[in-house]
Parts: sequence; structure tokens; C-alpha cells
Amino acid sequence: MSGLEQTFYIMAIIFMGIGFILLIALVIGVFMIRAKINKIHAQIDAKIDAITMFAERGGELTSFASQQVLKKAKKVLKKKK
Repeated sequence: MSGLEQTFYIMAIIFMGIGFILLIALVIGVFMIRAKINKIHAQIDAKIDAITMFAERGGELTSFASQQVLKKAKKVLKKKK
């Protein structure tokens, strides 16, 4: 085997080793990014659930607030008479 062949074999081994390491790094990166996306998705779901709950209870909150306003208005009207 000549020196040129040996040099190409060594270069090929080094290239394959670097390629394998990059492939492993890529797979690890994909899993890390996926975990972060899932975490963000869970946070968004929690916020949407909170907004939905508030929207569902909005009618109750509005009626309670209007009742309080009406009570205060009645007291003011009674004091004026």
C-alpha cells in the first residue's frame, strides 16, 4: 500500500468519525429542541385553559359586579329621598 492510499484511508476514517459525531450531536439537538417545544406547548395550553375558564365564568362575574353596582345605586337613591 502506497503512502497516498494510506493517506486517503486515514482521511476517510477521520471524515467518517467526524460525520458520526455530528450525526449524534444532531439527534441530541433534535430531542432537546423537541423537549423545549413541548414545554412551550404545555405553557400555552395552561394559559388558554385559564383564559377559557375566565371566559366561561365571565357571565357570573359580570352579574355579580352588576348586582353590587345596583345595590350601591339603590342606597344612593334612598339617601337622596
